[in-house]
Order: sequence, then C-alpha cells, then structure tokens
Amino acid sequence: METREPVEGPREGFQEVKGMAQVPDPEKQEGEEVKKKDNITKTKRRKVAPIEIRIKAFHDVRKLRKRGLSYTEIRKEIHRKHGVWISMRTISRWLRGVSSPYNGRRIPSLELLKPSEDLANVIGVVLGDGFIVERKHCYSYIIGLEGKDKEFVEDFGRRLGKILGREPYKPWINARTGRYRIEITSRTLYELLRKPVDLKRIRRYVEHCPKCATAFLRGLFDSEGCIGKDGRYIKLYNTNYEVLVYAQKLLRRFGIEATGPWPDKQKGTTMHDPRTGKQYKTKKDCYYIYIGAESLPKFYRYVGFTIRRKQKRLEYYLRRKGLLQED
Repeated sequence: METREPVEGPREGFQEVKGMAQVPDPEKQEGEEVKKKDNITKTKRRKVAPIEIRIKAFHDVRKLRKRGLSYTEIRKEIHRKHGVWISMRTISRWLRGVSSPYNGRRIPSLELLKPSEDLANVIGVVLGDGFIVERKHCYSYIIGLEGKDKEFVEDFGRRLGKILGREPYKPWINARTGRYRIEITSRTLYELLRKPVDLKRIRRYVEHCPKCATAFLRGLFDSEGCIGKDGRYIKLYNTNYEVLVYAQKLLRRFGIEATGPWPDKQKGTTMHDPRTGKQYKTKKDCYYIYIGAESLPKFYRYVGFTIRRKQKRLEYYLRRKGLLQED
C-alpha cells in the first residue's frame, strides 16, 4: 500500500522565492512531488522565509492596509519589497490580530535583539550571580537573579523591562533564603546567555560602544566583585577563566590594570554557607583578577558599582587618599 508523509506548508503562509523559480500562484501550489525508492512518494518542503523578514512583512502589511490597499495589492507589494509571497489567509489573520510571526515572543530572534547599555549590563550580571534555567516540560526559559542587595536586584529588573519593552520587573523576597529575587521568561535572552557562555556570541552587544562595555563590567563586578575592607583593592571572581581574561581586556581599554587570573579555590574545596550553616564542596575551579590601588580612581570613574555598600567603601578609600574628584 502506498504511503505518504504529511505535507508541511509554509510557516505563517510564507513561501520564499528569491533564488527560486517564480511561482504564478503560490497559494494553489501544494508542493512538488518527488518519487523515492521503495515506491514511496514524498513532497518537497517549501523554504520558509527567515523570522526577520516575516516580522518586517508583518509590519508592512499593517501599514499598507492603513493606506487603503487591497489584499491582492498588499501581496504584490510585499513580494516586490521582500521577495516573499504571503497568502490571503495570513494577511487576514494578521490584520484581525488572530496571529503574528512574533508567536508571543517580544523579541523573536537574536538578530532582532538590539545592543544597549541595559542588555550589556544584564549579560554581565548573568555571567556572575545571575542564572538561566530551561524547563523543558513547560517550554519555559528563565533568566533570574537572587541577591541580598535590593537596589542591585531592582536595577536588574528595571533593565530587563527596558530590554523586553515592559514595565520594570519587581523583586520579591524568597522565603527560603530571605534574599531578593527576580525571574522572567525570554527564550531569546536564554539563547544568548545559555551556558557555557559563548564570548563570540555576546561580543557584539558588549563591545557595541564604550558605554556598553562599562555597563557589562559594572554588572559583572556587582555580581562577582569584592572590594577589600580597607578599600585598597578589588577582586573579580569567576569559575570561567576566559570570562576573567575577557574582563581584563575590556578594563585595559579604560586604563584599568588587572593582574591574573590567579587561582583561588580548587574543585572539591569544602566551603561553609553562613546563611544555611551547611557545608558543601565546590564543583569547579575558581579564579580571580586583582585591581590594585593605582587603578581604583579610573575604576570609580568608568565602571563603579550599583551596590551601594560596595560603592561607598570605594568612595571612602578614594576620599581618604585625596583621590576622589568631587563634582
């Protein structure tokens, strides 16, 4: 008995035609049948236009309709401008608000994620104290932060809101730990920040401009930076050696010298958690870079801390040494 595989139509009624033979009426063409071995017939699947083109077409469809164009005229104009055919049904669904190529995602792809200081800072935070979780059973992609400094977690929520075009996310207190916590869902941010981090993937957002670079460093130092009790030095810790080397290179652009990375704690070191009173063993080697007193004025000028207790300690040291330039 002859069997057939189901025919998969184009996503959201699209058919890509650039570089392909022109199709007189793409709505009526169901696909070209190709004979395979064992007397099984399969159907060639249509190429789907990239998400970026589908989204541009979506916005153009709405604009063209407001100008009074008919569905047929809209189809032709979208094909002329973007090289793709859209079905009448898709145009109708878009205009009625029944569907859209966003599929419920504020930022559907990394290509549509724009560089900004807020995004660079969030990247730095997630490479430190922040966390990302994929919950496969419910297709949920979580980005979050938990910390004892309210202003730090609030700033993280505010920046996430600006990135995703929403109101600032407000932290709540985790009853188990007594710390402030924020969790949001975004598949696009998850794809960007999933670990182990790909420095090549984040570089275009971090190195977009000097302000983005310093925002990234601030997020990283807020998360993993430690300033000495007397304020004479700053250390940045991380289990990813390459992240510390990358931070060093960025710091040098602003004349901030950092030595290292130096080894700190080895994998398997027994640690004591003062919050829970429990002991645990480290799962990875940990390293740090060291910023000495001579570079602290430039660190304060270009990077600084969002966390007030760290910033105040740095200011106190610089003021005591006569190195703080008051406005």
